[in-house]
Amino acid sequence: MVRLYNLHPFGSQQVVPCKLEPERFCGGGRDALFVAAGCKVEAFAVSGQELCQQRCAFSTLGRVLRLAYSEAGDYLVAIEEKNKATFLRAYVNWRSKRTENSRVCIRMVGHNVEAPFSETFRDQMSILEMPLSETPLCISCCPVKGDLLVGCTNKLVLFSLKYQVINEEFSVLDFERSLIIHIDSITPVEISFCVGYVAVMSDLEVLILKLESDPKNGESVTHHPRKTNNPMKQAEGISDETLQLEPDDFVICQKPMELLGEKSEQSGVSVTLELTGLADEKIKYFHVQHLLYRRFAPDISSYVLSDDIKLHSLQLLPIYQTGQCDSAAVQWGERLRPGRADRCSLTSDRKKSSQEKELLSLFCFFSLPHVGYLYMIVKSVELMSVYQYPERSQQAVLTPQFLHVITSNNLQCFTVRCSAAAAREEDPYVDTTLKACPPVSLDVCALRIQLFIGLKAICHFKNHVILLTKADPESIPERRESPKRLL
Repeated sequence: MVRLYNLHPFGSQQVVPCKLEPERFCGGGRDALFVAAGCKVEAFAVSGQELCQQRCAFSTLGRVLRLAYSEAGDYLVAIEEKNKATFLRAYVNWRSKRTENSRVCIRMVGHNVEAPFSETFRDQMSILEMPLSETPLCISCCPVKGDLLVGCTNKLVLFSLKYQVINEEFSVLDFERSLIIHIDSITPVEISFCVGYVAVMSDLEVLILKLESDPKNGESVTHHPRKTNNPMKQAEGISDETLQLEPDDFVICQKPMELLGEKSEQSGVSVTLELTGLADEKIKYFHVQHLLYRRFAPDISSYVLSDDIKLHSLQLLPIYQTGQCDSAAVQWGERLRPGRADRCSLTSDRKKSSQEKELLSLFCFFSLPHVGYLYMIVKSVELMSVYQYPERSQQAVLTPQFLHVITSNNLQCFTVRCSAAAAREEDPYVDTTLKACPPVSLDVCALRIQLFIGLKAICHFKNHVILLTKADPESIPERRESPKRLL
């Protein structure tokens, strides 16, 4: 195979004209980019002739700490802070926000909407207050159903997306708290949720679960925590006397561990489900299946601070199959023959279609500062690729075609085998005299290292890569003013 170096897939570059210095940002599905700065959110167009032009702007009720968008339901959700308190809010019908001073409706999630107010909700942006008993730490939206998963200390809370029917012509988007996943000994830093698959990441641990709707062996709806012996403690020979010592006496570092499939239940992490939804809810999760557990250990030999060896960039990447087709129409590079593009496609783009998406394959990516890991986790759980970075990474984003990694001053691009793996999973005999698919075991290749100044964050949606940069004036002799963030 021919390897191409010094190659990048970017066709153009635009600077987003933000009025304030951006702090948080995320892709808005089909045609929008959301940028948060303090207590204000701006939406920019990223398609058509109005590229990078502001579409609307609105104020939040608090300073935005986390931001996420769901194309299913077309809503924006944010974790906000005000007066040292943290809140979770969803912004619905934001496209109706014509001016920044337009009226806004604020309502509590789960409360019924009276019919006389239906016309008011039709042309106004609504803010949904989503109360929680604990502080929300991270959020993730299901790209297929639009359900919202919220990470708190030792638990995950699932809000199911639903609609309140006002009349035959109008319905209001709403949520219902349907499930609480109790996870002992893990405080989530990042989470990812997709069609019942849950990925949870702490500073040095990754846990992947699958929620199943059918109860097994007559299981009851309410699950009670089970007290199990911790195999970690037994395997590592840590006695009770050692655990009772003062924390200043010893530094106890757990051994690195990788458990796949059914073996991941031996991780010692207790997971229990608590149903909180209504009895007539269509989809209920009764059982949880462990798919992957991986734990990393800090390298104390190098005397590096603990903050320098934390995991980052947890992501679940789904690849769907829509329509009735074979696996030849894959987005890893094969050019579709005329007349086939309208018949079938394998894609991870979140497009609204009359055809129902079928999850063909699912991949999970997470990264340490100097190495990244890519797993395939649907029909079988296995490590697909390992990415070695030449520099210390800050954040990474996975797409069906590329892995984009940012360091302090570089944007790196690597090849991935997700689409090829999905095609071979669907059709193991995909290679013929008329078509061929790259083998999954093929070595990954670094395509390009592009220089940028002061890279801080990255996100990807559709065919756009969004970068947040903040130049340090000390590194630029000609500039001595305060640094400015650019998007």
